[in-house]
Formats: sequence, C-alpha cells, structure tokens
Amino acid sequence: MASYLRTGIRRAAKIAVTVLPSGKTVEVASGARLFDALLLAGNVVTQHCGGRARCGICHVLVLQGGRGLSKVRKDERHRLAQLGGRESSKSRLSCQAFLGNQKVMIEVINH
Repeated sequence: MASYLRTGIRRAAKIAVTVLPSGKTVEVASGARLFDALLLAGNVVTQHCGGRARCGICHVLVLQGGRGLSKVRKDERHRLAQLGGRESSKSRLSCQAFLGNQKVMIEVINH
C-alpha cells in the first residue's frame, strides 16, 4: 500500500505543474514535492533549512489545483504566518506541499 497516496493514486502517475512567471510546464510524479517541480522548471531555489519549513525561501502561490496538494501542517502554517500571511489560502512552501492527482499552477514569490 506504500505505493499509493491517501487518494489511492499510484505515485508513478505524472502531474503537470505550470510555474509562473516563466510559464514553463513540467511533469512530476504524484507524491513529489512542489519544490521538485520548481527545480525541473529551471528555477534556482536553494533550501537554507533543508526542506524543514524554517526559511520560507521556497514560498509560492498556488493559483490552480491547491485542493490536490497535501494539507498544510503546523510548521508550514507557522512559517507562512511569519511571511506575511496575505493570501494565506494560496500560500504554500514548496518544500512542504506534496502533489496529489490534480494539475497545479504556481507562481514563485521572491523574498
């Protein structure tokens, strides 16, 4: 059962992720992080915190497909609040958001 997400989708399924402002679309395996899609799209994003929701450098706005992502956990919610909290329903840390079964469109936030 480990090869399935909680939705029952096999992790091998490919999900389209469009990254703005470049408009580049990449296909990433279901279950992968949004951060992986950023890297595939050619965005240079470093993780000062090692993907532990501490730095906020990988902050993105999810414009489409947010319901298909993993839920926001406590650490991520805390960091997002520190980053300003505006548009909180769309804000995510790409190191904490895992892809589900819907295509996603995100916009990179420069901090």
